[in-house]
Amino acid sequence: MKCKKCGKEAVVKLRHYNLALCEDHFYEFIEGRVEKAIKKFKMFSKKDRILIAVSGGKDSMTLWYILKKLGYNVDGLFIKLGSEKEVMPALEKVEKLAKELQAKLMIEDATQYLFGLSTFEAAKILRRPTCSFCGMVKRYLMNKVAYEKGYDVLVTGHNLDDEASVLLGNIFHWQGEYIIRSYPVLEKTHEKLVKKAKPLVLNYESDIKLYAKMRGIDFLESACPFALGATSKVYKKLLDTLEKDQPGIKLQFYTNFLKLKEDLFKVEETRKELVLNSCEICGYPTTGKICSFCRSVENLKSRLEKLKVNPQQKA
Repeated sequence: MKCKKCGKEAVVKLRHYNLALCEDHFYEFIEGRVEKAIKKFKMFSKKDRILIAVSGGKDSMTLWYILKKLGYNVDGLFIKLGSEKEVMPALEKVEKLAKELQAKLMIEDATQYLFGLSTFEAAKILRRPTCSFCGMVKRYLMNKVAYEKGYDVLVTGHNLDDEASVLLGNIFHWQGEYIIRSYPVLEKTHEKLVKKAKPLVLNYESDIKLYAKMRGIDFLESACPFALGATSKVYKKLLDTLEKDQPGIKLQFYTNFLKLKEDLFKVEETRKELVLNSCEICGYPTTGKICSFCRSVENLKSRLEKLKVNPQQKA
């Protein structure tokens, strides 16, 4: 099997692209897909200050590596969602990569906003699904740090498989608002809302993992234990089944949607109707009077008081 680019011995065969590549051209191809997404969707430029949320997993770690390699000005943010013991395996890997990249890394402790509780513990007390609560906390804190530190863009490691599965789930349930917001870039629509981008949306999850292993990026292999029952995994399995029979179907499904969504959903008119308010407690954007983060903190405080636990908020 020969590399389609140079004729040397190929080391990978990417069925979804019907492409065989040698090691060097595989790296070039994956990095080129990231650059293509950045330019195609006008995510950011090399003049922008970029903050990437890094969890220690393959996607965010690989994206940080690639963005630095491509010459972008990008710093890392690790959000501590639990105790030192719980987060240390991931944090050690993130700190190691930051050192290798000679990049700045910030650590934000989510537990200081949750009265010392982990997101799992807080979600349990609030009787909320762990994944949705944890996601809400992370989104709030990522934006908060990015805004307060003056970054132009906040990027995350969501890949093609992530975006395609979320889109499929939203279509199955006809979640109109979420379908409209399915886009690799979310522009700044509020004074305290930082522009968000997903540069891995044109890359398959399997390719990112392979790239990370071949590059020697030390990432956390274990998945979050609280994501086992996540509904997004159901849609990922459905798409994986289709991909086996029709290689490339995930990419076609997602990119063709992006091409058609403006006409199908009249997105521009819908965007104009969405008005974001400032939370009466923290000042960050919300569609109501109080943002979901502040509501959750207030509810958590009330629950702890009922349980006769004295909340000691560190923040």
